[in-house]
Amino acid sequence: MGNIYKNQNQILLLELIPIYMPPDYQYSTVDWLFYPISQSKKSGINSLTLHHVTKVANGGTLCIENAALLTKRAHQDLNTCEKRDHILYEEINDFFREIISYRKPPEDYLMREAKEYNYALKSAIHPNRYK
Repeated sequence: MGNIYKNQNQILLLELIPIYMPPDYQYSTVDWLFYPISQSKKSGINSLTLHHVTKVANGGTLCIENAALLTKRAHQDLNTCEKRDHILYEEINDFFREIISYRKPPEDYLMREAKEYNYALKSAIHPNRYK
């Protein structure tokens, strides 16, 4: 069997998971925008990925303090939101900065806020579905 190569984003993602999503964490099945994490082909793979809170192109660094845990689907939706509602996009990134500042799994009140951002994000990118 060949070597498995990981890029720096993947390595950082593996460092983030034990800090923000330990195995016994009650919200370990959803990301920071309350999108479900799925590894099942039947329900559709929606695995975790790394979101740079401040883009590398804008001076953001590849470090824990600039990384949010999002599923691929949430990450795609957030990137779409950046083009359609930049204010909401920045507000969500500020929310991620708050989570990061605690350097521990998000508490209940933050995950309730994540649910609200989930709805706001989906409403911004799919206005006809979420009225």
